[in-house]
Amino acid sequence: METSIILQYFLIAVIVIFAGYALFKIIRKNFSSKKFKKGKPGCDSDCGCS
Repeated sequence: METSIILQYFLIAVIVIFAGYALFKIIRKNFSSKKFKKGKPGCDSDCGCS
């Protein structure tokens, strides 16, 4: 009986940690400074470069 409760807590902890990591990744991606891509340094999609 006690092993079942420990297993449930472990699974819940893994799910919460995974969700927190995914949320952190999304927030970091949205609020990071805009860096240039490797292929086109200094060329934005609005600058007219092809």
